[in-house]
Amino acid sequence: MASRGMRHAGMGEVNEYLVLEYLRGHRPTTRPQVAAELGLSQASVSRIVAKLLARGLVVESPGKSVAGGRPRTLLDLNPGAGSVVGIDLGGTRCHGVLADLHGGVLDEAELALDEARNAYDALARVWKKLAAAAKRRGLALGALAVGVPAVIEPETGLAVRGPNVGWEGFNLVERVRAFGLPFIVDNDVNLAASAEGRLGEARGVRDFAVLSIGTGLGGAVVADGRLVRGRHNAAGELAALLPRLSMVRDRRIGGLGAMETILSAPAIAARALALVASDPRAREELGARPSARRVIERALAGGIAARQIVAELVEAVALTVVALSAVVDPEVIVFDGSIGRALAPFLPRVAEFVALHIATPPRLAVSTLGPNATVQGAIVAALQLRHDHAMPLALTQLIAETGESA
Repeated sequence: MASRGMRHAGMGEVNEYLVLEYLRGHRPTTRPQVAAELGLSQASVSRIVAKLLARGLVVESPGKSVAGGRPRTLLDLNPGAGSVVGIDLGGTRCHGVLADLHGGVLDEAELALDEARNAYDALARVWKKLAAAAKRRGLALGALAVGVPAVIEPETGLAVRGPNVGWEGFNLVERVRAFGLPFIVDNDVNLAASAEGRLGEARGVRDFAVLSIGTGLGGAVVADGRLVRGRHNAAGELAALLPRLSMVRDRRIGGLGAMETILSAPAIAARALALVASDPRAREELGARPSARRVIERALAGGIAARQIVAELVEAVALTVVALSAVVDPEVIVFDGSIGRALAPFLPRVAEFVALHIATPPRLAVSTLGPNATVQGAIVAALQLRHDHAMPLALTQLIAETGESA
């Protein structure tokens, strides 16, 4: 059945796709290398490459000579043959990037959520700016990926569990579909995990987790090299963990998770505000309206009130890490988000607590991708989506029939 499907569909189209796919993972390379790896004749590869060069999908450049012979031409994908957009719609800002087919940044757009009517308005405005930038450059847009601080239900496509952007049952998928090109909408920390696995602290690691502390609390788990999604796309929702037994009777569905009432920037600021309201010395140390960042800065400087708040944070982080470690046994846990990264000086203390309970504790690392992990993960996802949509129908049918992956 599968071989008959392949015979009836243009083998030339399939072979072109396979050559492009090989170049995608082995750039730059040579014609003989492509022929040897794909089992094609060098004449066939030369014909295919000539077509791809003529269509502007591939570029070539001089290579080094081999054993004193003539230099072999190197082949590479043409990064200017198209573009994709990745967008991080966070709790306070919307940051988007227009990227070429190598993932290189061509243009950026950013908008604070308080400058827009709502979160979706910010998303739409950033998208329009990047689409216009692609048009100015004469680049065809191939795909879009959007990271959001919410869960996208697989059956309905509705955004839920997104209290930090005011979404519960919001049909974001249908709104983004109106943009008119292949797209994916995913949880922001899931996309950040993709970036960490390819570019960051978890590169080369098959079992790791990302713990993101910022406007809210989120997480993602990668097991044996695959993102764990769960039945409702809600795996890694660490905000729901219970920091205290007494909280088991509190209803949290649809609002902030129990752990999120401790591990988030608003929660830290609220704790500090309560403290300065009752303690003049704390007010002198932290100011009348302390921010989470101010609390961490003063704790590092030795402030008594700030250190009291951060000590609670450290314990809550340790509880979260212990829970993650006990359930999924990651090799690395990467801390991301504005607060997660700012807590870097306190991670040794977290590790001490974790070691009291976990025999093989994970390595604790702080993201080196800065605030761009989600948008970089979105670019990776958009490039993959563009690639998938370019797959010839014959090869898609073959994969479906054989159960193999491309």
